[in-house]
Amino acid sequence: MTHQPLLDGFEEVFHAPSSASHHDLLQFPKLDAETLRYHGKKFGRAGELLVESVFLSLGVHSVGVAEHLPFDCVVFLEQGVLRVQVKTATRQRAGCFNFNVSRGYHRSPGGVRGYAENDYDLLALVCLSENVVKFSADRRRAQVVGIEEVERLRRQPGASFVAALAALGVDQMAPAPAGPVPFCY
Repeated sequence: MTHQPLLDGFEEVFHAPSSASHHDLLQFPKLDAETLRYHGKKFGRAGELLVESVFLSLGVHSVGVAEHLPFDCVVFLEQGVLRVQVKTATRQRAGCFNFNVSRGYHRSPGGVRGYAENDYDLLALVCLSENVVKFSADRRRAQVVGIEEVERLRRQPGASFVAALAALGVDQMAPAPAGPVPFCY
């Protein structure tokens, strides 16, 4: 049996990632703004996974997509495929969860910009501290979920999805057929 020694400089690449837990996150949602900002990608990913969990509980098949696309997952319906953009708010302020539906980051080369009309089909607004999702066909850049909506979203997690589908003109929530599936739009 031969042994391949590591090349100089690659030792760190092959080390296991740090398993140090982030004790600061154990206090979620009671975190300071700096901690929320530092872990923003993790909270966004948590929102995406919550949306996929809701889809799974509704019997709707979904798949996450690559990060560079203007949508976060696709859902498979009888009529075709819908592209879903997920936005996550970690906590409410003044009785509302506020969402800025835009792309990019303030310090990125492209900056912050709005979505094009054909970038996604459906919006999923995640109120992460409450573990609820509101689906919407509304394309306004500023979106709000009132704290008074949370209990209804928790009791009926699929109601806003059905309403958003109806607003798009997609009235059935049937499983996807076998074989190639067209896009709804």
